[in-house]
Amino acid sequence: MQRIADSKNQEVRHNLRLPPWLVYGLLYFATARISLLFTSLEGNVSPIWFAAGIALGGLLIHGYGVLPGILLGALATTLLDGQGWLASSGMSLGILLEAASGYWLMSRFSDSRKMLIRPAHFARFLLFCVAIAPLFSALIGNLMLWNAGTLPTALLPGSIGVWWVGDSVGILLLTPLLMTWRVPRAAGRQRSVGEWLLLVVAAILACWLLFGGYIPTHLQRYPITFLLAPLLVWCVLRFDLRDTSLLMLFVAVAALIGTTLGQGPFAMGDDRFTVIFLQLYFGTVCATGLIGKVILDERQLNQNKLKLAAKIIRHSPDAIVVTDRNARIVSANPAFIHNTGYAMEELRGRPISLIESGYHDSRFFTDMWNQINQKGEWTGEIWNRDKRGTILPEWLHIVALDNEEGRPGCYIGIYSNVARQQQVMDRIHRLAYYDILTQLPNRQLFNDRLDQALKYAGRNNRLLALLFVDLDRFKNINDTLGHSTGDKALALAAQRMQECVRQTDTLARLGGDEFTIILQDINEEFDAVLVAEKLLHVFKAPIRLDKHELYLTPSIGIALFPDNGSSVDDLIRFADTAMYRAKEQGGNSYQLFDSNMSEPFRWNLEVETALRHAIENNAIKLLYQPQFDLHTGAIIGLEGLARWNDPTLGVISPGTFIRVAETTGLIHPLGEQVLNLATQQAIQWGKQGIGGLRIAVNVSTVQLKHQEFFDRVKAITERCRGSGNSIELEITETSLMENAEFMEEVLTRLAHVGVAVAVDDFGTGYSSLSYLKRLPIDMLKIDQSFVRDLPGNSNDTAICRAIIAMAHSLNLRVLAEGVESEEQMQFLRKENCDEMQGFLYSKPISADEISEMIRQGFWHTSATQERRQPSRPQDADKAPAK
Repeated sequence: MQRIADSKNQEVRHNLRLPPWLVYGLLYFATARISLLFTSLEGNVSPIWFAAGIALGGLLIHGYGVLPGILLGALATTLLDGQGWLASSGMSLGILLEAASGYWLMSRFSDSRKMLIRPAHFARFLLFCVAIAPLFSALIGNLMLWNAGTLPTALLPGSIGVWWVGDSVGILLLTPLLMTWRVPRAAGRQRSVGEWLLLVVAAILACWLLFGGYIPTHLQRYPITFLLAPLLVWCVLRFDLRDTSLLMLFVAVAALIGTTLGQGPFAMGDDRFTVIFLQLYFGTVCATGLIGKVILDERQLNQNKLKLAAKIIRHSPDAIVVTDRNARIVSANPAFIHNTGYAMEELRGRPISLIESGYHDSRFFTDMWNQINQKGEWTGEIWNRDKRGTILPEWLHIVALDNEEGRPGCYIGIYSNVARQQQVMDRIHRLAYYDILTQLPNRQLFNDRLDQALKYAGRNNRLLALLFVDLDRFKNINDTLGHSTGDKALALAAQRMQECVRQTDTLARLGGDEFTIILQDINEEFDAVLVAEKLLHVFKAPIRLDKHELYLTPSIGIALFPDNGSSVDDLIRFADTAMYRAKEQGGNSYQLFDSNMSEPFRWNLEVETALRHAIENNAIKLLYQPQFDLHTGAIIGLEGLARWNDPTLGVISPGTFIRVAETTGLIHPLGEQVLNLATQQAIQWGKQGIGGLRIAVNVSTVQLKHQEFFDRVKAITERCRGSGNSIELEITETSLMENAEFMEEVLTRLAHVGVAVAVDDFGTGYSSLSYLKRLPIDMLKIDQSFVRDLPGNSNDTAICRAIIAMAHSLNLRVLAEGVESEEQMQFLRKENCDEMQGFLYSKPISADEISEMIRQGFWHTSATQERRQPSRPQDADKAPAK
């Protein structure tokens, strides 16, 4: 609840936040009114126009979006100052042009983000924003005042100069302050509260002394202003840019107030140059202080980078050495000193050949230096000798660093320890091929070893056994004592099993509580049985763990090479089958694989082989079950049902061969063949003049995941567009919801190419209404389990009504499956169900029978219905002919 409250409060604060353009418009108006309090030269120009810094700072931070606020603030200022609309509009235009031109120049030729940390960018700021941009406002504003008669011609040049410098000083004072105010203070740059208060007190006392009239008149000359220099130097050296800008702003405001009151060295009198001196003084001081601060900050930033680089080099695990252009050692990091055994005093000034091993000839070094001179770097393996004389293999990377003249001034060598790399590779290998928990070979290494063992046994005519071991009811340990205890139990169980095998055998963990054992070079079947009995024996004693006594029992399946199988997959599958037979008999036992155990596998294999031939020979046929409109009685669709009658296996049920097809990947060619058959039949019916039919084809989730499925469906269904008939895809509700997000993407693509989609067996899955309303589907098919007991079963009645109402509210058609009685049909028609299919009117029949029923007039399509004369209203209640 607290999180919800905090979230709402944050949202309220966000909604109450003013837009930037309004904030800067108000700031511009406020600072402009303050600046007008210090106007001079007959009340037309302020010595420092603070609002110029607000306008330019707003654009540099937020972009052109704040210009409307600046315009409104400028108009309000000039109008309240007594200027007419024409003069106010012109002056406001000059103000906007000043800010926009400065921002455009900085964006075009510099980077405002680096303005306060790079002297080069700050110099461009001084040129573009401080020197050039204020000219637009000064020229346009004064010309507008002159045109309005407010400013005499004689004062025009002087007013332009004062206006220009006043805007420049305002930009120097306010723009950097605004930009630093949005950036958090850097760590380590904040000073103590005492030092900060001391600076504030010193600034107040200095301004009070200089501009408060406490210095005798004959001493109030311009040189006295240099008393502020120590404060500025102190601030530049000890404080950050924000504090420096604040100090200069405080001093400028104090000077303006004092000068306006007639106090201080810049007190206005008859001297018309007083204002110019005041402006030039603060412009020079601000520019000098900011330039010095930016230069110091850049130097500090570079020093921090150098310190960081030095720290990285010092703590690097790789040995790093720097030599001059004559290959004499200048410096080295601790790793290099540790690897070579030399002290830094022994290395400095010595040639790098000090650590040569003599392993490489002169040609090796000649080629190395040639590559360095050509490409500036070299990488390769090298053998060096340490102080003790030990030869070490290392991986060396040399980089040449050029001096100011563009020639190599020094070289950096980075040595990587090959032995350490080998340790890393060994660890990676162990992580890739060994189980972390039990330290046994994992599935990948097991498969490799089994493959090698089978090849060896085949070449030498030896017997090999594979044991598949599964711990009985191990899941109970995880569920009751936790996975941590289960992991410890697995590790102890692995240790016990390791005691039962030879060093030449392989015990591996495939995952979970499944283990396998490869027994090589056994003499007879009994040797494998003996190992299985040893395993059963070692698990008789309980495993004591965390004050618990755990009784684990194994179920073991044994498969032999070459008796049971000759490939890795067959042997694993047969051992696994035998293990499950042992589990079915209560566990804690072993079973040798017998051919009778493989009957289910053999049947699937026979079906798979026969199905491949059936697809290749186009032996799959389609029957069609008609679908009728419950209100017009017209046949409007057919569900295409795949049927297969194999010459050897006989009639194979769709549930069997589709399951085999999905597990073997044959579902893709099978599905494409069924879709082709349905499309060809739709085209043929169109040529016969039978139109208005949609043919539904069931689609598996496996098909939808295939990359080429969409393109194939698009190409196949486009062929029947001109036939007057269409193809519809049916997807089960369970498949739809198991992959809802994926299905949404696939169905959207199908909808874009005009392929209708129906949800089959609706009501048997767990549909999410949030997904159902988003999915581009066209029809829901009520599963026959809900239709079978209609209308007598109240639960089925309620479910069917709910499905129909929900589908119609989502603009979906509804079809009821398995309708077998008149009562069911009448109920569905009364509940406004759209369509139906079932044995009441027809079983699945061939395409020729469908054509004959339509040709004889027993059934009529929606297309033929439209061509007929309008029938009486009661005709719609007649059922389709059986």
